[in-house]
Amino acid sequence: MLWCMRRTQIYLTDEQRSQVAERARARGCAQSQIIRELLDRGLGIETESDDPVAAIRETAGLLADEADWEGWQRSVRGRSADQRLTALNL
Repeated sequence: MLWCMRRTQIYLTDEQRSQVAERARARGCAQSQIIRELLDRGLGIETESDDPVAAIRETAGLLADEADWEGWQRSVRGRSADQRLTALNL
């Protein structure tokens, strides 16, 4: 989905800013992402992240034509993980 975003400035209390910053640090994301998620939740706007199985549905059957995981991996990487680790003496 393509999102059009517009820059908006808001005033936050010290407590709001502190909690937003804390959540962003804990999740390793931008404070703006936390604020957008809180707004979406508060406004009842559904997002893809609200659906915990959306990624599973979107990728289901993606490798259906591949014989197995190792076959797909070799076709992408050229060697198996074991072969790459052996080459690195690991």
